[in-house]
Amino acid sequence: MVGTAGHIDHGKSSLVRALTGTDPDRLKEEKERGLTIDLGFASLRLADGRLVGMVDVPGHERFVKNMVAGSTALDLALLVVAADDSVMPQTIEHLEILNLLGVHRGVCALTKVDLVDGDLADLAEDEIRETLAGTPLEDIEIIRVSSTTGVGLDELRQHLQALALATPTRGHDGPFRMPIQRVFKLEGIGTVVTGIPLRGAVRIGDEVEFLPGGGRAKVRALQAFGGAVDRAVAGHSAALSVPDARDLGLSRGHVAATPGVFHAGDHVDVELEVLSTSPRLDHRTEVRFHVGTAEALGVISLLEHETLGPGSVTVARLLLQEAVACAHGDRFLLRTMNPPRTVGGGTVLQVSEGRRYRRRRLAEQVRALVEAGNDPVRRAVESVRRAGPIGKTLAEVASEIAATGPDVQAILETCDEVHWHPRGRRAFDQRLVEAGISSVQQSVDRILKDRPSAASIVRASLRTTHDFPAELKEAVLDEMGARGQVRSGASGRLLFVERLRPLPVGEQDALDRIVQHSEGLGFRPPTQAEAASDLGIPPAKLADLVARAIDEARLEQVGDHVYGATVIRRALVSIRDNCLAHDEVLDIPKLRDDLGTSRKYLIPLLEHVDALGLTRLRAGERRILTSSDAFAALAASN
Repeated sequence: MVGTAGHIDHGKSSLVRALTGTDPDRLKEEKERGLTIDLGFASLRLADGRLVGMVDVPGHERFVKNMVAGSTALDLALLVVAADDSVMPQTIEHLEILNLLGVHRGVCALTKVDLVDGDLADLAEDEIRETLAGTPLEDIEIIRVSSTTGVGLDELRQHLQALALATPTRGHDGPFRMPIQRVFKLEGIGTVVTGIPLRGAVRIGDEVEFLPGGGRAKVRALQAFGGAVDRAVAGHSAALSVPDARDLGLSRGHVAATPGVFHAGDHVDVELEVLSTSPRLDHRTEVRFHVGTAEALGVISLLEHETLGPGSVTVARLLLQEAVACAHGDRFLLRTMNPPRTVGGGTVLQVSEGRRYRRRRLAEQVRALVEAGNDPVRRAVESVRRAGPIGKTLAEVASEIAATGPDVQAILETCDEVHWHPRGRRAFDQRLVEAGISSVQQSVDRILKDRPSAASIVRASLRTTHDFPAELKEAVLDEMGARGQVRSGASGRLLFVERLRPLPVGEQDALDRIVQHSEGLGFRPPTQAEAASDLGIPPAKLADLVARAIDEARLEQVGDHVYGATVIRRALVSIRDNCLAHDEVLDIPKLRDDLGTSRKYLIPLLEHVDALGLTRLRAGERRILTSSDAFAALAASN
């Protein structure tokens, strides 16, 4: 894609027409006034049959916003300077715009050479060289041409062909995104949007999302360089037929994209380069922000300074009056409001919805994005780190770095600096997960301070805080489980394996005595107070050892009573057999007689079995749940 640039009335449109045979001035007003107002499009066929798209832009300073919109996704610049006028104000501003937008290759056409003698053409060429000195275009060829006589046109075509053949092909992988340059309706076809895709590809039948707004429509037909195609790809002048978009209010400045990947916002964080010719820029200066084909009014929030001088490079946030759709790596342009002039530009780092922020803290985050550059791994890491303890979903990271979900998941699963939580489908800073593990271990020690032999706690006793939200808590516990540090127990308990270290001999003997005592009493088990009295063990020490025996699955606490684990096992088998013998309904009197117990013990025991999931009390009947995990586990252990 080649875009013209240059001052008004220097012959840009005439040159495009002479090169391609297509008049880029399509509006009636343009033809009547002989003045380019909006973007024009044409294509130049190379000797090998390939096509070069040409975008003709207006040269009048009143239409700079249209010029910027046409300079999106250009590969080459065709700088046009008239020999009879030489370098003029818009020549210089257009050069600045091309440089800020990253268009650093091209050719200069010195036009209207039929109107001047050789000496004047030489002077004009010298002035062009002086103007280009120190810019990325300083070494471009200057070719003398006349659109009227045809002088130099063949040489210019050949040079454009050489430049085009040396231009790397844009990548067609990744999600599709195309800033919209034109929207119009065709009889029998409906809404058509045109532009130059920045990345990816789109096929007939694909659904695209329009941003800002989020409306979607299917692509019914495609053209590239004016010809029907099955696929439109990055770097090609494309037209998409989207008749379903007729009510979406589309216009220049919208973006057509793969659904769910990109987003719009009214806060845009950028790396800003101020032109050496710019006046001073103060914090909260009103500006016009140009990105893609969009223009939005707003103010610039300087994150590291109160004022910027010419030639400064810094990070900033644009606070816009309306949302724009852009993505990391997009080039942008800033112009002042009054007088209107280009003052700088740079690279978009991230876009977000408006929210409160602290300049110093935001400056650190945005600087980290600058350092991450275009590396998707570094950008994903920074995205996750900025999220803090809440972490980020796959979709949120993918949206921030403009990548597909599978690509982002592959990054997150293999990056050592990020912890990917599969069950919660969230990513966390690995350092926060490690800190969370230490915090959990400290909390467990505090909770079990009075029960040093115990190894488990109720899951709910680990409280969440602002710095340890539920999302991070679940990720930490799952990671501890994966490392073998934690096991899930019954009744929502968590068993911390490291605390199951061997007990001193005396305490182990006491624990064994407690278990034997409870087992021996069968279905008339003791309370802890009764066991302490019977065994002569201090109540506090007995409570500690009972907790340890429960952790070791040797005892179970049922209401106020302490059952031996084998006793509970016998009860479960009896309850199962009883129910299956009575159409899955429990015969309580028979169970009481079979177990040799009383109502005092039986009711808490049945409620305990309900909690385990083996039975359920409904409408006065207690039924067995044959589809439950507890039933399956009981069957498997037979």
